Amino acid sequence: MYHRTLATDKGFKERVREDMLVRLLDAFVWRNHDRQETSQLGFTYVQGMNVLAAPFLYTMPSEVEAFYCFAKFIEECCPLYVQPTLEGVHHGLKLLDRCLKIVDPELYAHLRSKNLSAEIYAFPSVLTLCACTPPLDQVLQLWDFLLAFGVHLNVLCVIAQLLLMRDDVMASSSPMRLLRTFPPLEALPVIGIAVTLVRDLPPELYDELVRHPYEIDDS
Repeated sequence: MYHRTLATDKGFKERVREDMLVRLLDAFVWRNHDRQETSQLGFTYVQGMNVLAAPFLYTMPSEVEAFYCFAKFIEECCPLYVQPTLEGVHHGLKLLDRCLKIVDPELYAHLRSKNLSAEIYAFPSVLTLCACTPPLDQVLQLWDFLLAFGVHLNVLCVIAQLLLMRDDVMASSSPMRLLRTFPPLEALPVIGIAVTLVRDLPPELYDELVRHPYEIDDS
């Protein structure tokens, strides 16, 4: 059940056992099974949920606190990211393409010329809110930012990582080789770039970005 990134982090493996992860996810699914009649959205175990739960178990002092924080986070911040169809994730990937086309049309065109869309190269990063890219201490720093200002900004954080490796990607005839495994995460530069990208987006696109993790797209 461990994601490869977390499995290679010695501190994580010492603090978070697999049975703790199983208990938390089982409790979350059962809690929402019991409440589903009164909720518009139901929750079952889906791909990536273990990676989203892991930082809570790593940082919180008890399993109970980790469970309640994780449940609050999923139910209020990004419920569409853990629906069976991964609706929010796929919407986020489409938004990533649209945002990249605006902030760096040259890079966007280069990737498209290689038949590369965000759905192909950025799925893990959007699905896990960048928790798939080590090291863990940088993931936690990035998550502090996302929890404070909104998980929607993760889409811009993925674009920021692309911009940090832009020269190599532009020079490559096979950029997917580079994009298959992003370089080690550096939270502060990524956050700095992501914040500046907000100013480049049209208000209506940014509004859609803000809403995509939790508001069903009827269009």
